Amino acid sequence: MAHTFDGVCMHYLAKVGCAVLCAVLLTGCTGPSNLLGCGEAYENMYGGDDYTFTSKEIDQNNALNVTVKILNGAAGWLEASDEKEVDAEVYVTLRIKNSAGDETVVDFQSSTWEINGDSEDGSNWVTYLWYQSPDGFCDDGCNKVNFVAGFQDGFIYYDGTCDTSPWVDVD
Repeated sequence: MAHTFDGVCMHYLAKVGCAVLCAVLLTGCTGPSNLLGCGEAYENMYGGDDYTFTSKEIDQNNALNVTVKILNGAAGWLEASDEKEVDAEVYVTLRIKNSAGDETVVDFQSSTWEINGDSEDGSNWVTYLWYQSPDGFCDDGCNKVNFVAGFQDGFIYYDGTCDTSPWVDVD
């Protein structure tokens, strides 16, 4: 006996189809494998690496300590080395916004901050990258941080999102 679709069955299939479509549309942007993706710019610039913050804390001396962790892969050399015969492979910048909304930009070559990767005497970022400001840096408050990391032909994105450098609250 062949089964025919009646109105109740069609209504049920429409509800299931709508639920599946909503689930797909509401999954957000979790990387290049997402059905909708993050757009053409993302697809062209995503290098396959994501990062997150493992800490963003102000210590008892009002110094800001930020630790960035790469989630997949290894970032690479932060500066060129004649001794190691390597060029810089990844470029990093940390921005800090204080309570008044003023921004401070810290590049890897900063003379007042301690900035180190976790390999090769701090010149290579494999998993962790540490920033430590001078004492008193956060005397006027440190509210948010913004981190940018990229290669010659792409960016490292924030924690599986479509954003390379969102402003994130300091803990």
